[in-house]
Amino acid sequence: MGLQYAGSEVLKIAVEIERKGKIFYEDMAELITHPKVKEIFQFLAKEEVRHEVIFTKMLSSIEPQTEKSVFDDDELSLFYRSLVGDKVFPSKSVEKELKNDFSDLATALQRALDLEKDAILFFHEMKTITSEKDHAVIEEIIQEERDHIKKILEIMKEYL
Repeated sequence: MGLQYAGSEVLKIAVEIERKGKIFYEDMAELITHPKVKEIFQFLAKEEVRHEVIFTKMLSSIEPQTEKSVFDDDELSLFYRSLVGDKVFPSKSVEKELKNDFSDLATALQRALDLEKDAILFFHEMKTITSEKDHAVIEEIIQEERDHIKKILEIMKEYL
């Protein structure tokens, strides 16, 4: 098999995704005028912070990568950013266009659900190119994202 990633590298990507998610949800909460939608996006931003803390703790407790990475730290950071890109959370240039999509509660919740599903899909794909010894780390990340989806589904059930 070609280049494989360590669990620590995937955790760094996960932290980056959570940071982008927090910024996205905060920005959307600022743009939205519907009080319930605003409240939900504020809640989701806090959830992203909670996940970032969890993944950062996991990163600090994981065995350091023993094999030399083909990238130096700066290259790795740029690479992570390009991997994450706009695939999970839209860029700021797209956010304002999305404002109309979030004008009603059902659409906003569905979009948030889709974003979280995209994150899970991304990590499932990362698992295929990660060392087998680190699959458990990725499964923990995926489980955290599943919990996020459950919370969104609970909100949908309550308010829709």
